Amino acid sequence: MKKEYIGLTALLALSFVLFTFSTPFKRVMLKERAEIKDTVVSGVDTITEPPIEQRVMDTAAKNILFVGDSMLEGLGPRLAAYAQENGHTLVYVIWYSSTTEVWGRTDKLAGYIKEFNPDYIFVSLGGNELFVRDIQTKRQKYVDNMLAQIGDIPYIWIGPPNWKEDTGINDMLEASCKKGTFYLSKNDTFQRAKDGAHPTRTSAAAWCDRVCAWVMEESAYPILLEKPVAEKGKCKVIVLAPAK
Repeated sequence: MKKEYIGLTALLALSFVLFTFSTPFKRVMLKERAEIKDTVVSGVDTITEPPIEQRVMDTAAKNILFVGDSMLEGLGPRLAAYAQENGHTLVYVIWYSSTTEVWGRTDKLAGYIKEFNPDYIFVSLGGNELFVRDIQTKRQKYVDNMLAQIGDIPYIWIGPPNWKEDTGINDMLEASCKKGTFYLSKNDTFQRAKDGAHPTRTSAAAWCDRVCAWVMEESAYPILLEKPVAEKGKCKVIVLAPAK
Protein backbone atom coordinates (compact mmCIF):
# COMPACT_ATOMS: atom_id res chain seq x y z
CA MET A 1 0.00 0.00 0.00
CA LYS A 2 2.85 2.33 0.89
CA LYS A 3 4.55 1.66 -2.47
CA GLU A 4 1.31 2.40 -4.34
CA TYR A 5 0.94 5.69 -2.42
CA ILE A 6 4.52 6.71 -3.22
CA GLY A 7 4.00 5.80 -6.89
CA LEU A 8 0.79 7.85 -7.09
CA THR A 9 2.48 10.82 -5.44
CA ALA A 10 5.39 10.66 -7.91
CA LEU A 11 2.99 10.47 -10.85
CA LEU A 12 1.08 13.55 -9.64
CA ALA A 13 4.34 15.46 -9.12
CA LEU A 14 5.53 14.58 -12.63
CA SER A 15 2.21 15.70 -14.13
CA PHE A 16 2.44 19.04 -12.31
CA VAL A 17 5.97 19.61 -13.59
CA LEU A 18 5.00 18.80 -17.18
CA PHE A 19 1.94 21.09 -17.02
CA THR A 20 3.94 23.95 -15.50
CA PHE A 21 6.67 23.93 -18.14
CA SER A 22 4.53 23.00 -21.10
CA THR A 23 2.05 25.91 -20.67
CA PRO A 24 4.54 28.69 -21.52
CA PHE A 25 5.85 26.52 -24.34
CA LYS A 26 2.32 26.16 -25.70
CA ARG A 27 1.81 29.90 -25.46
CA VAL A 28 5.00 30.49 -27.43
CA MET A 29 3.97 27.93 -30.02
CA LEU A 30 0.50 29.47 -30.33
CA LYS A 31 2.04 32.92 -30.71
CA GLU A 32 4.42 31.69 -33.40
CA ARG A 33 1.60 29.90 -35.20
CA ALA A 34 -0.51 33.07 -35.08
CA GLU A 35 2.37 35.09 -36.51
CA ILE A 36 2.86 32.53 -39.26
CA LYS A 37 -0.87 32.61 -40.00
CA ASP A 38 -0.71 36.39 -40.36
CA THR A 39 2.03 36.13 -42.99
CA VAL A 40 0.51 33.33 -45.06
CA VAL A 41 -2.51 33.89 -47.27
CA SER A 42 -3.75 30.93 -49.31
CA GLY A 43 -0.36 29.28 -48.99
CA VAL A 44 1.54 32.33 -50.31
CA ASP A 45 4.08 34.05 -48.07
CA THR A 46 3.59 37.80 -47.77
CA ILE A 47 6.01 40.41 -46.50
CA THR A 48 4.68 43.18 -44.32
CA GLU A 49 6.00 46.49 -45.65
CA PRO A 50 6.48 49.57 -43.47
CA PRO A 51 3.57 52.02 -43.61
CA ILE A 52 3.70 54.48 -46.49
CA GLU A 53 4.05 58.08 -45.46
CA GLN A 54 0.77 59.86 -46.08
CA ARG A 55 0.95 62.25 -49.01
CA VAL A 56 -0.61 65.61 -48.31
CA MET A 57 -1.78 67.84 -51.14
CA ASP A 58 -0.16 71.26 -50.98
CA THR A 59 -2.94 73.61 -52.08
CA ALA A 60 -0.92 76.82 -51.69
CA ALA A 61 -0.22 78.97 -54.73
CA LYS A 62 3.21 78.18 -56.15
CA ASN A 63 5.86 80.16 -57.93
CA ILE A 64 6.91 77.66 -60.59
CA LEU A 65 10.08 77.62 -62.69
CA PHE A 66 10.13 75.31 -65.74
CA VAL A 67 13.42 74.74 -67.59
CA GLY A 68 14.42 72.51 -70.45
CA ASP A 69 14.91 71.98 -74.15
CA SER A 70 12.63 72.48 -77.16
CA MET A 71 10.03 70.10 -75.70
CA LEU A 72 8.88 73.14 -73.73
CA GLU A 73 7.40 74.56 -76.92
CA GLY A 74 4.53 72.11 -76.43
CA LEU A 75 4.61 71.59 -72.67
CA GLY A 76 5.10 75.22 -71.61
CA PRO A 77 1.88 76.81 -72.87
CA ARG A 78 -0.21 73.96 -71.45
CA LEU A 79 1.51 74.15 -68.04
CA ALA A 80 0.86 77.91 -68.16
CA ALA A 81 -2.86 77.13 -68.46
CA TYR A 82 -2.62 74.87 -65.40
CA ALA A 83 -0.79 77.58 -63.47
CA GLN A 84 -3.38 80.19 -64.41
CA GLU A 85 -6.28 77.88 -63.52
CA ASN A 86 -4.88 76.94 -60.12
CA GLY A 87 -3.51 80.28 -58.94
CA HIS A 88 0.19 79.60 -59.58
CA THR A 89 2.70 81.78 -61.38
CA LEU A 90 4.99 80.30 -64.03
CA VAL A 91 8.21 81.24 -65.76
CA TYR A 92 9.62 78.84 -68.31
CA VAL A 93 13.02 78.83 -69.97
CA ILE A 94 13.51 77.14 -73.35
CA TRP A 95 17.14 76.47 -74.15
CA TYR A 96 17.09 75.06 -77.67
CA SER A 97 19.17 71.93 -78.33
CA SER A 98 20.15 71.83 -74.66
CA THR A 99 21.12 68.71 -72.73
CA THR A 100 21.91 67.79 -69.15
CA GLU A 101 25.54 68.53 -70.01
CA VAL A 102 24.74 72.00 -71.37
CA TRP A 103 22.77 72.92 -68.26
CA GLY A 104 24.98 71.02 -65.82
CA ARG A 105 28.27 72.59 -66.84
CA THR A 106 26.87 76.06 -66.06
CA ASP A 107 25.20 77.75 -63.10
CA LYS A 108 22.31 79.08 -65.21
CA LEU A 109 19.75 77.08 -63.26
CA ALA A 110 21.02 78.50 -59.98
CA GLY A 111 20.87 81.95 -61.57
CA TYR A 112 17.23 81.57 -62.55
CA ILE A 113 16.41 80.18 -59.10
CA LYS A 114 17.98 83.26 -57.55
CA GLU A 115 16.19 85.60 -59.96
CA PHE A 116 12.69 84.14 -59.76
CA ASN A 117 12.76 82.51 -56.31
CA PRO A 118 10.62 79.48 -57.26
CA ASP A 119 9.14 77.16 -54.67
CA TYR A 120 8.49 74.45 -57.27
CA ILE A 121 10.56 73.43 -60.32
CA PHE A 122 9.82 71.41 -63.45
CA VAL A 123 12.62 70.11 -65.68
CA SER A 124 12.22 68.57 -69.13
CA LEU A 125 15.53 67.30 -70.51
CA GLY A 126 16.92 64.18 -72.13
CA GLY A 127 15.41 64.17 -75.61
CA ASN A 128 18.71 65.25 -77.14
CA GLU A 129 20.58 62.48 -75.31
CA LEU A 130 18.62 59.39 -76.22
CA PHE A 131 21.49 57.80 -78.12
CA VAL A 132 24.56 58.89 -76.15
CA ARG A 133 26.72 55.84 -75.49
CA ASP A 134 28.12 55.17 -72.02
CA ILE A 135 25.81 57.91 -70.87
CA GLN A 136 26.30 57.54 -67.13
CA THR A 137 30.03 58.15 -67.46
CA LYS A 138 29.45 61.13 -69.73
CA ARG A 139 26.41 62.77 -68.11
CA GLN A 140 25.98 61.72 -64.48
CA LYS A 141 28.06 64.59 -63.05
CA TYR A 142 25.97 67.13 -64.96
CA VAL A 143 22.68 65.70 -63.72
CA ASP A 144 24.08 65.69 -60.19
CA ASN A 145 25.11 69.34 -60.58
CA MET A 146 21.62 70.33 -61.74
CA LEU A 147 20.01 68.53 -58.81
CA ALA A 148 22.50 70.19 -56.45
CA GLN A 149 21.49 73.59 -57.82
CA ILE A 150 17.83 72.72 -57.20
CA GLY A 151 18.70 71.69 -53.66
CA ASP A 152 15.71 71.30 -51.34
CA ILE A 153 13.17 72.90 -53.67
CA PRO A 154 10.40 70.43 -54.63
CA TYR A 155 10.85 69.42 -58.26
CA ILE A 156 9.55 67.17 -61.02
CA TRP A 157 11.77 65.90 -63.84
CA ILE A 158 9.82 65.00 -66.97
CA GLY A 159 11.59 62.28 -68.92
CA PRO A 160 11.95 62.52 -72.72
CA PRO A 161 9.17 61.30 -75.07
CA ASN A 162 11.19 58.53 -76.71
CA TRP A 163 10.62 57.87 -80.40
CA LYS A 164 13.21 55.06 -80.29
CA GLU A 165 14.78 53.04 -77.49
CA ASP A 166 17.40 55.03 -75.62
CA THR A 167 20.86 54.01 -74.44
CA GLY A 168 20.19 54.66 -70.76
CA ILE A 169 19.17 58.28 -70.25
CA ASN A 170 15.85 57.37 -68.63
CA ASP A 171 17.40 54.82 -66.27
CA MET A 172 20.07 57.32 -65.24
CA LEU A 173 17.60 60.13 -64.62
CA GLU A 174 15.20 57.92 -62.67
CA ALA A 175 18.03 56.61 -60.49
CA SER A 176 19.33 60.14 -59.88
CA CYS A 177 16.05 61.80 -58.97
CA LYS A 178 14.32 61.37 -55.63
CA LYS A 179 11.59 58.75 -55.57
CA GLY A 180 8.35 60.21 -56.87
CA THR A 181 9.97 63.09 -58.74
CA PHE A 182 10.71 61.51 -62.12
CA TYR A 183 7.93 61.12 -64.66
CA LEU A 184 8.76 58.38 -67.18
CA SER A 185 7.39 59.51 -70.54
CA LYS A 186 8.96 56.91 -72.83
CA ASN A 187 6.04 54.49 -72.59
CA ASP A 188 3.38 57.13 -73.33
CA THR A 189 1.76 57.31 -76.76
CA PHE A 190 2.46 60.38 -78.88
CA GLN A 191 1.44 61.84 -82.19
CA ARG A 192 4.62 63.19 -83.78
CA ALA A 193 5.38 66.35 -85.72
CA LYS A 194 7.06 66.16 -89.14
CA ASP A 195 10.52 65.73 -87.60
CA GLY A 196 9.37 62.43 -86.09
CA ALA A 197 10.64 63.39 -82.64
CA HIS A 198 8.64 66.24 -81.15
CA PRO A 199 5.02 65.55 -80.19
CA THR A 200 2.46 67.64 -82.03
CA ARG A 201 1.08 70.56 -80.01
CA THR A 202 -2.11 68.63 -79.29
CA SER A 203 -0.15 65.54 -78.24
CA ALA A 204 2.20 67.65 -76.11
CA ALA A 205 -0.79 69.20 -74.34
CA ALA A 206 -2.12 65.70 -73.60
CA TRP A 207 1.34 64.76 -72.34
CA CYS A 208 1.27 67.73 -69.98
CA ASP A 209 -2.19 66.65 -68.80
CA ARG A 210 -0.82 63.22 -67.88
CA VAL A 211 2.15 64.74 -66.06
CA CYS A 212 -0.05 67.10 -64.05
CA ALA A 213 -2.46 64.30 -63.10
CA TRP A 214 0.53 62.22 -61.97
CA VAL A 215 1.90 65.13 -59.92
CA MET A 216 -1.40 65.40 -58.06
CA GLU A 217 -2.03 61.68 -57.62
CA GLU A 218 1.34 59.92 -57.40
CA SER A 219 4.30 62.27 -57.07
CA ALA A 220 6.32 62.95 -53.95
CA TYR A 221 5.30 66.62 -54.05
CA PRO A 222 1.60 66.88 -54.98
CA ILE A 223 0.35 70.38 -55.69
CA LEU A 224 -2.96 71.65 -56.98
CA LEU A 225 -3.07 71.11 -60.74
CA GLU A 226 -6.71 70.75 -61.67
CA LYS A 227 -7.30 70.49 -65.41
CA PRO A 228 -7.84 73.95 -66.90
CA VAL A 229 -10.67 75.10 -69.12
CA ALA A 230 -8.30 77.11 -71.33
CA GLU A 231 -5.95 75.29 -73.69
CA LYS A 232 -3.00 77.53 -72.83
CA GLY A 233 -2.18 80.39 -70.51
CA LYS A 234 -0.03 83.48 -70.24
CA CYS A 235 3.29 83.54 -68.42
CA LYS A 236 6.84 84.84 -68.71
CA VAL A 237 8.88 82.95 -71.32
CA ILE A 238 12.67 83.12 -71.71
CA VAL A 239 14.20 81.76 -74.92
CA LEU A 240 17.91 80.94 -75.15
CA ALA A 241 19.79 80.47 -78.41
CA PRO A 242 20.60 76.88 -79.43
CA ALA A 243 23.30 75.38 -77.26
CA LYS A 244 26.66 74.59 -78.80
